[in-house]
Amino acid sequence: MFAGAAAAQQETADRVIVELTDPGKPVFLSAGLINGGITVVGYDGKDVIVEAKAGMVKLDKHDRKGGKYEGMTRLPVSSSSLTVEEQDNRIDIDTDSWAHPVDLMIRVPNKAFLNLSCINSGDIKVENITGDIEASNINGAVTLLKISGSVVASAHNKDLTVTFDAINPEKDMSFSSFNGDVDITFPAPLKALVKIKTVQGDIFTDFEVKEIKNPEQVIQKNKRDSDGKYRVEIDRSFWGTINGGGQELHFSNYNGDIYIREK
Repeated sequence: MFAGAAAAQQETADRVIVELTDPGKPVFLSAGLINGGITVVGYDGKDVIVEAKAGMVKLDKHDRKGGKYEGMTRLPVSSSSLTVEEQDNRIDIDTDSWAHPVDLMIRVPNKAFLNLSCINSGDIKVENITGDIEASNINGAVTLLKISGSVVASAHNKDLTVTFDAINPEKDMSFSSFNGDVDITFPAPLKALVKIKTVQGDIFTDFEVKEIKNPEQVIQKNKRDSDGKYRVEIDRSFWGTINGGGQELHFSNYNGDIYIREK
């Protein structure tokens, strides 16, 4: 009886519907998780809908002989502890993801500015958003689809994938990973100055890129140390222009490949 009730509780997501102060203006949303993943989907609506589902906790039996709980079953005590605050169209989302995984499913009006971060046990997924997005994930992937606006994103140990329907030509953008691939798709009218660097991987593109002289050849210079050594570090990035140049786009990787695609 208790095990069934506990399982049912875990399968039920906490749900909050937030009315914006000014539904006619974009929403600014911030969410960060220690354990868990974040999914954000833009829709043709006025409210922000947040669902939080706590991760499943495995039931087990303690077998320590002579203990107070010998032969007893441990029941899971897990909830998302979801907290959502809104003020002047700015929404902050908090959970107790430090204690156990929490997955967030968020629906927002299409025009939104997002600041999202994860560390363990989950991916960041965003779809159908018009606005600026900042997203970072340490041990999960970052996937941003049908984006119109600008992106600054990193996925340290997994893949970073972004597809743009349109871009904001007034803002520079950055895309990075360490152990995953960076795969970015832009609309064909792209005009950009690109800086691309990968150490162990390769760079692929179907845009026509014209290589230019590195404008930042010396990127770090240290004073002489106690042994009299003097160090100058040279930037090994590839610099080029697409369609004559424009906003700066930075792509960086270490062990993975970089793909710059034309839509």
